Amino acid sequence: MNTQNILKYFGSKLDVKLDDSEYYDYELGTIQNDFDSDVIDFSTPIIYTSLTIDSTCLNQPLDNIKPWNIEINVPYTGNTCDFTVRRRTEKGWTLDFVFSKVNKDWSEGGTFYYWGIVDELNPLYFVDNNLSFSFTSDGKIKWESYHYSGYCDSGYTESYYTASGETPTLCTNGTSSDFNITITFERYKEFHNCDLENSGGVNDYITGWTVTNGLNVISGATEQISGMTETVSQLWKKGQNSRLGILKIYLNGNPIYKINNWEEIIPSERNSINGIYQIWGGGTDGYETSYLNNTSFDMKRIKYFEEPLNFVHIKHHYLSEIKPNYNVVECQSICNDNI
Repeated sequence: MNTQNILKYFGSKLDVKLDDSEYYDYELGTIQNDFDSDVIDFSTPIIYTSLTIDSTCLNQPLDNIKPWNIEINVPYTGNTCDFTVRRRTEKGWTLDFVFSKVNKDWSEGGTFYYWGIVDELNPLYFVDNNLSFSFTSDGKIKWESYHYSGYCDSGYTESYYTASGETPTLCTNGTSSDFNITITFERYKEFHNCDLENSGGVNDYITGWTVTNGLNVISGATEQISGMTETVSQLWKKGQNSRLGILKIYLNGNPIYKINNWEEIIPSERNSINGIYQIWGGGTDGYETSYLNNTSFDMKRIKYFEEPLNFVHIKHHYLSEIKPNYNVVECQSICNDNI
């Protein structure tokens, strides 16, 4: 059925993958398990094994505790929450938010998500080490990250640059009350086990270990080195292809933004002592964390999946879990009667 032009057209609009396994407009027989039957039932939410954070475990509104800081690679426990956020996953990740804009202006939107090093002013520690998503004053979503670079001219000189982008203006109807924002990153390459660390990852930018806290003598001549730090390699750029993928942003289950060849951020502490975090409901102002730039919008619920959900599953999630439980007004387009 992939040969049908209408499928090619709407398939590209919906961002789905077309299947070349069937070449007719009908099935000659039932092929068991050749599709995901769970997405057909909109009355039953799908349980994802990759769901790492569900704010319902907090037993209190997120707006009462934001910004909510989650240290990366460190176990988190609180109320009924019990999880660990990994700094890199096999294929990517998904962020899911339910906001309320009631009695709020876009100028109060601010930064609603941050990932990376916190309260750091030294560029050598925060480049290739942070990512933020914010609402702009004109009703868009902006992403921003800093990237490590360098050039050879009588020796190697380190530098960095800022990457950023914006969605179109979010529709007025779809953000007039509660609204759902979903952001996904899907890496082109899927890694497992040690490939996660060695293919454009952590071990690719560790050029050596630096002792910061001296030696701890265990017994006799046996010594344990503690307080080691990570250092960005000059070859970091060569591993960029292993970090590239597609960033997508959805409003109320519908895709509104897509960028190819987007580079993932793999946070590390480097020489900083400040730690690496997810910050939900807040973010950065310049290079350092600033709680003056937190979003003033109410955050009613957040979810974090350690996999990139596709359009079909995001739409199912919206129809089965978000729309029935929150006051969402759909985006409405004006019909053109003068054809």
